[in-house]
Amino acid sequence: MGQEIQEASRRFGRELTRLREMSGITQGKLASQLGISSSHLSNLERGYRTPKAPVIRGLDKALNAEGRLVRLWEDLTRSGRSAWLEELADIERKAVSIVESQTSILPSVLQTEEYAKSVMTTLSPWATTEEIEASVQLRKKRTEWFTSSKTPIYWAVIDESVIAREVGCHDLMKAQLEHVADLTERGRVSLQIVRGQHPGLLGSFKIISPDGAPDVVYAESAHSGQIIDSPDDVRRFRLVYGAVQAAALSPQESKRLIMKTIEGYGA
Repeated sequence: MGQEIQEASRRFGRELTRLREMSGITQGKLASQLGISSSHLSNLERGYRTPKAPVIRGLDKALNAEGRLVRLWEDLTRSGRSAWLEELADIERKAVSIVESQTSILPSVLQTEEYAKSVMTTLSPWATTEEIEASVQLRKKRTEWFTSSKTPIYWAVIDESVIAREVGCHDLMKAQLEHVADLTERGRVSLQIVRGQHPGLLGSFKIISPDGAPDVVYAESAHSGQIIDSPDDVRRFRLVYGAVQAAALSPQESKRLIMKTIEGYGA
């Protein structure tokens, strides 16, 4: 086992132990549910064994971790996450339009480098400084490509809490909102803000319409970056997006709200 995989296995094992103990499940009972030996589970928790994908999914389901263990292993090893991001970037480059619904943070293509770094550091406390920096630079390249291109057409609806929540320091958040305001002023993006209870609270997603190909959905909160291409599922996401957009403020009203929020940070 290489040094990087060893460290990833140890970190994974610590989180697995924490989640199991929080659930009040013994090693023996959990191992029995998964059909593995108690010694195997013990070795996983101590980082002596490298977890396999089926076991990770089984552990995640048994502990009601809602994808946390799956996301953790992929972030620690970059297995899967990099492939998903590369596939997503390729689909976006070929897209005619993208519509996105976000409930917790600003969409990635609208993020400044500082905002992205602050968010990733908070959401991936197990990641090293080098891992965070690599992810930030990858996102920065995608953002630079997007802002310098005329396509795809981009519409986003974000929950009001996204602009109300201060990420990092005052100056960081102010600069981030100014960047968003500039993109809307240039007509590069159409942004709407939705308040209160709305269908988009089910989770963040984007619907990508490639040139000459069927639409796909990228659901950030599902399985750590799942690309969905089932026509029926894509249709459902379309309905959800339409409902969220109908409940949102107009682009003009949304821009005024963003400017008001910027003013709240002072000169």
